[in-house]
Amino acid sequence: MRTLILSSLILIITNLYAQDSINIIYYPLNEIYDIYVPDESGLFNRGLAINTEPASDRFGQRDKALFFRGNSYIKFDALKFDFNTYSYCMWVKIIEQPDWQTAQFIFDIGSEYGVDQYLAYTYGYSNYNLDGFLGQGYNTNYTSSWISQGNLVIDEQWHFLVYTRGADYIKLYFDSIIIDSLYIKGLLPIYGENIKGYVGCRNNLDQFFNGYIDDIRLYNYNIEKSTIDSLYTILPTNISTINETKISIYPNPAKDKLNLILSPNNKDFTVSIYNILGDLVLTSVNTKIIDIKQLCNGLYILKIVENKSRNEKSLKFIKN
Repeated sequence: MRTLILSSLILIITNLYAQDSINIIYYPLNEIYDIYVPDESGLFNRGLAINTEPASDRFGQRDKALFFRGNSYIKFDALKFDFNTYSYCMWVKIIEQPDWQTAQFIFDIGSEYGVDQYLAYTYGYSNYNLDGFLGQGYNTNYTSSWISQGNLVIDEQWHFLVYTRGADYIKLYFDSIIIDSLYIKGLLPIYGENIKGYVGCRNNLDQFFNGYIDDIRLYNYNIEKSTIDSLYTILPTNISTINETKISIYPNPAKDKLNLILSPNNKDFTVSIYNILGDLVLTSVNTKIIDIKQLCNGLYILKIVENKSRNEKSLKFIKN
């Protein structure tokens, strides 16, 4: 009887992998003190954490995220994860820029260099001098499809990253905003044999990430914008209010326009921009796309104040 139940469970899970659009892995990374990383997707895809350290998450909760120190990684069994469509989602905080013409791999599934699908953070990477977050997938016709943010992230804040591959497009989202996409009709991803999965490095245990990662999710389909919005606005169940204003800016450095990315609840706010001498040079109210063409090149401080709560937050950006 026990054997029959176990066989039925294996058959159900196998059918889920083959047919249904589901969340394959969910690593919330809460209180990881040993090497085992629990999977809360319900499919028991537990990982092994090597050289990681517990860290505070984006809400300031202790031991609810992991720090990757440049030789750290999570390894998981990915033999069944050779999906034609997928979504990689996670929260990331950059604290140190990569060396010039290098990449730090955040999430990777495949068998060897050039036979994988991945999300990375780059600085002048490849022949195209790619900067910022990069989603790339190699294809069965020996080509590669990639999408890039195009600039570095220097604010040392948590950001929500989503890289999706569907039948027609690959897309890259930054804090729930799509920042790049590419038409790939007819191209299928390649994974090779003996597929391995890693968080924090490439599948050859190289090109390590240095920073913070939290709430990792792998889907076997390209999730929709509505799902991405819902994941981006999730609050912890044991915190009733968040006193810190959630804000990010894009691009950075910026030339003509600065895009302000806020949580959907932030609707009434004032933005003030100061130069490095502390002089107020620009203000706006309830504007998420700020024209900065008139500013001189250099470093600036952007301060946003919620008009009702008076909560405020400051970020640095470069005008070039």
